Amino acid sequence: MQVVLIAPFLMRFRLCANTFGGEVGRALKEAVTETVPDFSPQVDTPDSQLLFDHHMSTGGSRLSGEKTVGTVRLAGIGPLRCRFGPNGYCYVMLTIQVPDRNAMHRRESELVENLNPHVARWTDGVSERMLARGLVDPVGEAAMEPGRLLWWHRVLVDPPRDQEPGATRVYGVERRIHDDALLRFGDGFTTLERLPGHRIREVLEGVMAATTEWIAVDEANRLVSARMLQLNDTRWNRVAEVDRQFTASLKLSKDLALRDMVRLEESRYTVNAGAVVMDAAMERWAMERERGVLEVQLQSLRDILDFHRSMTQYRRDERRNRLLFVFTAIALFQSVLVWYDFAHEGNNTLGPAMRLAVVSVIAVLTVVVVVSALVVRRRD
Repeated sequence: MQVVLIAPFLMRFRLCANTFGGEVGRALKEAVTETVPDFSPQVDTPDSQLLFDHHMSTGGSRLSGEKTVGTVRLAGIGPLRCRFGPNGYCYVMLTIQVPDRNAMHRRESELVENLNPHVARWTDGVSERMLARGLVDPVGEAAMEPGRLLWWHRVLVDPPRDQEPGATRVYGVERRIHDDALLRFGDGFTTLERLPGHRIREVLEGVMAATTEWIAVDEANRLVSARMLQLNDTRWNRVAEVDRQFTASLKLSKDLALRDMVRLEESRYTVNAGAVVMDAAMERWAMERERGVLEVQLQSLRDILDFHRSMTQYRRDERRNRLLFVFTAIALFQSVLVWYDFAHEGNNTLGPAMRLAVVSVIAVLTVVVVVSALVVRRRD
């Protein structure tokens, strides 16, 4: 039974909302070439100048930058196909021949034990070089653990009936690729039936695109949830702290909007078989619902921050008005003392009656100004 194993792993960086595009792709290719020993980059060139004669997804993107794809030869494993993405989502792929599913799972355990040390070194080296260039952002504390294989997705090619797992046979989403070729997509497994060998690579592109989407949405949910928890520890009476939280929320919204733009653009680079896989994965994982939940959480986060920012501004205005009242009262007390001194001062050119009249007029005018201000404020 032929099985193609796909495992994602994450870098310690994510695509930056301020600098992205071809420069990031070129920097990533240089970092991978310098860091990963015996890495042989793949060169995809069309046989013709016509685009439609080269009907194959190259993973290119004007927004995120081109992915770095190639093979690595490791002792005890053989040729391993790797794909490094500018967004920090990377994959290893390996084709194996096994008699049954038990042998497949034993082989997976061996691969995890052998590959994880290499993946950790690749992650550290590539991440260090990319972060030093300043083209990407470091991951947040709520992101998935980088530097190790996260899970295996198995693509079974024409498996015997008794070897197909229930994840695809019973609970999977079935799609027709073309003619009589079928695929069934399930959690951790994809089954292919009667698909020509040269089309399998297109299916793998679809599996990786769907997995990237799942990881991006899950990571976004983690980041929003972590931001919500941090709000409980925020000192809302400090303007600087509120502004910092608001700025962080804006950056999170920009980053998530960029990821969504990249996803929509890269979907145009996915050819037919890969698009069928993505459609089946979106239905199986209910990704549209998850995106809706994420949008609601983001809006709730914005509303909470807006409310606290308004409350902080209100408290600041209240403190300012209280201080103005205190200083006005002090000035008024001093004015009363001045009036009293003026009215009872014997060493003055004005007589007592004139001085009393002047003080009375000033007092009446003061009362009129204060009362009129209070009436206008109550009317507003």
